[in-house]
Amino acid sequence: MPRLTLRQREPPNAAEVEPHDFRPYNLAVGTMTKLDDARFCLAPVTRIPRAILAKAPPSVQLSVRRIRTMRERQRWQRDIQKNQGICSVKIKNDNHGFFAQIVWCLVLFNYCERRGLIPDIHLTGDNYLDKTRGENWLEHYFDVFKPLPEQELVRRIRYTTDLSRAGPYFLEMTSLADGVSMMNKYLRPKAHITKLVNDFWESLKLNGHVVGVHFRGTDKTSEAPRVSWEHCQSVLEGYLRHNDAVESIFVASDEQQFIDFIKSRIKSVPVYSHDDHYRSSSSDSPPVHSQLFRTAMNAGYERGEDALVNALLLSKCVTLIRTTSFLSASTSIFNPELRVILLNKPYPFAAHWYPECEILKSARTRYLPERPL
Repeated sequence: MPRLTLRQREPPNAAEVEPHDFRPYNLAVGTMTKLDDARFCLAPVTRIPRAILAKAPPSVQLSVRRIRTMRERQRWQRDIQKNQGICSVKIKNDNHGFFAQIVWCLVLFNYCERRGLIPDIHLTGDNYLDKTRGENWLEHYFDVFKPLPEQELVRRIRYTTDLSRAGPYFLEMTSLADGVSMMNKYLRPKAHITKLVNDFWESLKLNGHVVGVHFRGTDKTSEAPRVSWEHCQSVLEGYLRHNDAVESIFVASDEQQFIDFIKSRIKSVPVYSHDDHYRSSSSDSPPVHSQLFRTAMNAGYERGEDALVNALLLSKCVTLIRTTSFLSASTSIFNPELRVILLNKPYPFAAHWYPECEILKSARTRYLPERPL
């Protein structure tokens, strides 16, 4: 087949384009989309200036994003071929929380499993990094299963893809079981983390019916409606009235004031919380996972340890009353038998986020919002 080449003159400056005149770009996008559908390999296409694209109709913006995603995927596949089947990824992200990034790892593990690839994943953002422990903070907290010896990985890897997050075209998780399977195979919490969890649980003699409560506050309002503390209290009290066997409550939150509130309001059974290294004092404080918090507190590794320990403790409960978050959603991956009472849902733009989208479908989940959405 003859090689297809596209020639394009230099793009105009934003100031040189008539307002709302997107005909040249509509034509270009339409042509490239047809070529994509015909499975042609596109040569590099000059990027449409951001100032112009921002004013384009949504259909044009969507088509451009599709083309860029297709080109990223092509580069990704070429690098994997050169690495002899090793999918080597380095994710540097200083904005997202601990379990958002752990979920990205599960998504990438699943992507590799479906294609017979060998994953090599590094998390290098500063938020949870302690350089005295190494450059990959994933290995600070987990023993990571590697199908090949380290020396063989190093020998094969020629290209490592730098990402700021796992893109949507990696997301092929179709059930909660996919995440459970990937966690069980690839990520085992470090022995010292498991010891912290077990020692805490045993010290309180929490062997009976324990109900967990997790409230995600601070900046989560950008992704889901904030739930009032009083609604959390009301749902918890209702659960206690209908479940006489409850012996104690374990509560976790990124807001210290919420934990204090629950302990002050619930008196019928003991209420426990883990003594975290760091928490935000209130809803107005910087979130614990933020770069601002890390700069102020010089906190890295300890924040990740707090997140993982609390998630593992919550996963030991019989039922978890919670607001939406990656941390508390991940408890259902650690313990797929966990019963969930969910108090809010992500906004529509985040409704497809894994694993919350699958937890909402589960028969083990009950949805009790504060008000109809």
